[in-house]
Order: sequence, then C-alpha cells, then structure tokens
Amino acid sequence: MSPTSAIAPPARFTVSGDVLRPACLAVADLCALPLRRAQVSFECATSGVRHHRFEGPLLYDVLHTAGPSFDPARRKDRLRFLIAVTGGDGHHTVLSWAEIDPDFGNAPVLLATRIDDTPLDPHGPQLVVPQDRCGARHISGVTSLRVDGRYVSPGS
Repeated sequence: MSPTSAIAPPARFTVSGDVLRPACLAVADLCALPLRRAQVSFECATSGVRHHRFEGPLLYDVLHTAGPSFDPARRKDRLRFLIAVTGGDGHHTVLSWAEIDPDFGNAPVLLATRIDDTPLDPHGPQLVVPQDRCGARHISGVTSLRVDGRYVSPGS
C-alpha cells in the first residue's frame, strides 16, 4: 500500500460539559447503542428537497450514557440543560434537553452512523433532526457535544 492510499483513522468527537462521564468517541462506539433508522426529507433553500436514510442511536441515548448531571429526584431540573453540537466545518446548533427527553418532547434526534447505507466512520457522526422541515440543524462531522446546565432564568 502506498503512503497516499493509507486509510484515514476514524473521526472522533467529544462529549463534555455537565456530564459525569466525559468521553472521546468514534462512530464505532455509537454502534454499541440501540440503532434507529429514519427516512428524512430536508427542504434546502439552495438545492431543493433532499431525501436521505439515516441510521444511528438517539442523541438522548448517547448523552444519557454520559450521565448528565441534573438532579434525577427533581424532574424539572433537566429542563434548564442545553446541548451544543459542533461540526468539523464550524457549523453548530443548540438543542434543549427537553426536546430529546422521553418525558417531554421525545424528539427522535439521531447521531447518525450511516447515511444512505454508507458508514460515516471516517467523517464522524451526523446530527439529524428528522422533524425539522429544513436541514439547518443537520450537523455533519460532529466534533463535540457539550451539555450545559448552567442556565438560570433571570430573577432566580
């Protein structure tokens, strides 16, 4: 094998912030969790409607494994937690914990390991928000997931 044809190592991403078990993971690590499939259509402003098949674990399962540091005895404590997602191209978005939590919004947000049957190992996982009409919160090549529970409403 020539040096130019070497296989790139799998992309890694971090899970950090207000979690008990911060981690540095690869797409292969996500495959140990229950995987879901989703057929998704995104309406892109520049290229029209895009149709894709994604497979991967729920973002909730990935972050739940990391142990978010909210107080489980106080059900509403988790409502102040935010999730910042960053991609290798600098694209980022923020979701609320309540969006993905089964006790609240229960949105089936995926951290995809495959797109259209193609593994994402060398590129990193993709954040997929299937219920979004446009793909603006779709993040390719996720490099970090950060859980932040510091939000306190004004006057608290």
